[in-house]
Parts: sequence; structure tokens; C-alpha cells
Amino acid sequence: MKPISLIQDLVKDSAYEKGYQVGQFLGENIFLILGLLIGIIVVVIMRKTFNSKP
Repeated sequence: MKPISLIQDLVKDSAYEKGYQVGQFLGENIFLILGLLIGIIVVVIMRKTFNSKP
């Protein structure tokens, strides 16, 4: 087999497609995900520091 045919077979694989879709989603929404994580960390620190729920 030629190396080109191996690459073409991998591109059509469903696992490759799912991985590509997940990577594309993370790439497009990286700032939203980071903002969510920072917000959760801030809420945990606020609850421990001020003993009040936001």
C-alpha cells in the first residue's frame, strides 16, 4: 500500500471526524470556556472568604 492511501483511510474514519469536531469546538469557544472556569474559581474563593453565597 502507498502511504497516501493510508492517510485517506484515516481521514474517513469516524473517530478522526469526532476528534476533529471536538478540536474545532474547543478552538472556537476557548475564551468562553476559560471565562467559565475563572468564574467558577472566583465563586469558590468568594464563598470561602466571605462565607456568603453569591
